[in-house]
Amino acid sequence: MDALYTNFLTSPNLIHTNTLPLIHMEHRRWTFTNLGFAWMGTGSYLPREKAQRLMEQGGNSNLAKDRLRVIDMYFSIWTNQYPYQLVNYLMPLDQKNGWSTDGAMDAATRLYSALVANPEVSEKDYFPREEEEPLMADRHARSPCFNDKCLFKTSLDPFPLPQDVVFDDDLESIEDQNAKFRALEYPSNEFFASYSYIHAVDNDPQTCWNSFKVPQIGDSFGLQFVAPQQVKKMTVTSFKSLVGLEGKFSVMASDMKGEEWVKCRHTARSPHINTMTLDISCPSGTIIPGGVVSNIKILFEQALEKPLEVCGMDVGGMVL
Repeated sequence: MDALYTNFLTSPNLIHTNTLPLIHMEHRRWTFTNLGFAWMGTGSYLPREKAQRLMEQGGNSNLAKDRLRVIDMYFSIWTNQYPYQLVNYLMPLDQKNGWSTDGAMDAATRLYSALVANPEVSEKDYFPREEEEPLMADRHARSPCFNDKCLFKTSLDPFPLPQDVVFDDDLESIEDQNAKFRALEYPSNEFFASYSYIHAVDNDPQTCWNSFKVPQIGDSFGLQFVAPQQVKKMTVTSFKSLVGLEGKFSVMASDMKGEEWVKCRHTARSPHINTMTLDISCPSGTIIPGGVVSNIKILFEQALEKPLEVCGMDVGGMVL
């Protein structure tokens, strides 16, 4: 929960929650028909005003008692915002009496009806109309590290963005809308389960994250630390060859906000073809006083030829 809270502090206006890889895939599919959903019971942080608004929404929606068991699904959908999800390993519980897709559909239907019935924003508008920042394209935190001391971050998102599919009010069925999504390039369930973000930082050298997309200029991957630290060495391991990456990237560092970045000096060596070790020296200054960093990333300055694969990292002595 420390890593999740660290991410919450970067954008405390949104719901932040943990989720399983395949549930995250389902959430991303849902973004093409509504705002997605989140399991609040898997560990979540949210601003107080959103909880207060739920009370107002519930009071004006006449929810039946049987719907209160899945109120978390109403909560996330009724914020009318995309929740910030971190992909994580979770221990499933027996929820055969607590899960209901009918509840999710009812929440989405009620939200749609409220927005259509009241197209003009008013003082008593219980459903926000404007998308809150950071936008989906700007959310780079993907998974908490296995030890809860850092976050794996990357700009490489294997999923299409919601705006890639424009909703059409004249569609005869929801399947017509889903067909638009399926026509886009996105990973299969099997691929994402095997190569999800969490596999880069799960302390298991036999599992790997695969970027799915080929990294382009400006793409990056790295870590955000719960507690800032000095980073003098960073090792990346993969099942694939990492030879040839040197000269195609810079090492960048930043404070907790991650808004301003400085370039760190680095030298690279490859003890093995699938291992790359960087000796790093980050300059001390106003952005990172004393050279202590909260964020560190590898920023590509040249496009690669194939998707990137990372099976583990050792950053500042923290083995991931």
